[in-house]
Amino acid sequence: MSDNLMHDSPTEFLHNVANTNGECIAQSVIPNNKDTYLVACSCEKWETTAPTREEGLNMARRHTGHLV
Repeated sequence: MSDNLMHDSPTEFLHNVANTNGECIAQSVIPNNKDTYLVACSCEKWETTAPTREEGLNMARRHTGHLV
């Protein structure tokens, strides 16, 4: 992976996420059918739901230590 994710292709990024070995490399906030959002991390040790997209993003940031 390059030093800047903005220069990686989507394929390179997904390949790197698949090979994270439990690291917090990528987080997702995905709408589900219950008017909530599924929030998860590539570490595969953290998954939750959020009432809004913004709250899901904040939860993911807190999980990785980028929001205190």
